[in-house]
Amino acid sequence: MFLAGTYIKNPTVLAPLAGWTDAVFRRICKAFGVGLIFTEMASADALVRDSRRTIDLVRFSPQERPIGIQLFGAEPETLARAAEIVSELRPDFIDINFGCPAKKVVRRGGGAALLRDLNLIEAIGRATVAATDIPVTAKLRSGWQEPVVVEACRRLQGTGIKAVTIHPRSQKMGFKGQSDWQQIAAVKQAISIPVIGNGDITCARDAKRMLDETGCDLVMVGRAARGNPWIFAQIIAYLQDGTIMPPPTFAERLSLCIHHLEEQERAYGAAVAVYTMRKHIACYLKGGENITRLRQQVFSKNNLQEVRADLLSYLKQLQQTAVTA
Repeated sequence: MFLAGTYIKNPTVLAPLAGWTDAVFRRICKAFGVGLIFTEMASADALVRDSRRTIDLVRFSPQERPIGIQLFGAEPETLARAAEIVSELRPDFIDINFGCPAKKVVRRGGGAALLRDLNLIEAIGRATVAATDIPVTAKLRSGWQEPVVVEACRRLQGTGIKAVTIHPRSQKMGFKGQSDWQQIAAVKQAISIPVIGNGDITCARDAKRMLDETGCDLVMVGRAARGNPWIFAQIIAYLQDGTIMPPPTFAERLSLCIHHLEEQERAYGAAVAVYTMRKHIACYLKGGENITRLRQQVFSKNNLQEVRADLLSYLKQLQQTAVTA
């Protein structure tokens, strides 16, 4: 399908996850076929202050396309200026975050806090669209407490926003409870621009069910992709012809974990990689048998080469066991 003139080869999207979807993880997900990628959300205020760290956060490589850069902020002028800045990187999309429930974002008036003021949402959409020639999209939750997402999306469409992503939980819910997919369906019925559905997609069947039940155009996967980029290949296969791909073996997960660690070192250096990989390693190891000792070993070390050696040693044990079984 085409999204604002950009070809998306399949209806799968990697969500912008703060602290998770850096360039290395994005490229790994791309290798598993994900159709569209978003960067971690970047502070519009920090970008306007010329924060080198924030600029680096949204840089991307050509192989990651199509890609959107997500921004968060609370003021139309600041978001417009930030959009001008990131436009120089020429992403395929610029996304505005109207949904993050994190306290540090909400306290600054950004993310889901904006759902308390639809006039401000409209002003932000209009200012951002006017500031760039790159298609602007938006990601929203259902509301602060009561649902307002249908009206918010109507207004955003009127500003020239080209697509919306709906995570149908309120700010007050955080990530608890069950997302209400009927709100995605209501948005789809109310507007004519593409709608991306998000929330509670944990497997290929969930993705198919969301598409069928809501009529949304694409499905976005966030937390379920952590330690499990296979989910994108599984969704794609299931949507194409009903194929149910087997889950990766623990050895496959561990092998990818080691590759991820090595790529993280190449990108950011050993000192940074050993810390930023801990949460990823925890996800790759989740559900493995008899890994308590391995987890303790890995998380007690600050030397990347020692961590890599522990993971490789365990992988070799698994492979030897498989040969003799």
